[in-house]
Amino acid sequence: MKPLYKNKKGQILVEYLLLLTIAVGCATLMTKTLVSRSEESPGIIIKAWDSLLKSLANDLPDCAEQESFSTANCPE
Repeated sequence: MKPLYKNKKGQILVEYLLLLTIAVGCATLMTKTLVSRSEESPGIIIKAWDSLLKSLANDLPDCAEQESFSTANCPE
């Protein structure tokens, strides 16, 4: 009587490599879309971080009437 698992030794390795390839591909894709530093299409996290930095930098501490933080201006 032959063991049933004899022909499946290589299948486990193939499945492992396939899953590893898929995981690396997904991680690469997520990294490119989330934290890409390209000028043409910045990543989602980089875009949000840049927006946060600009709004903090444009906040004038002595201007209580400032409503728009896209530019550093104080309405008179």
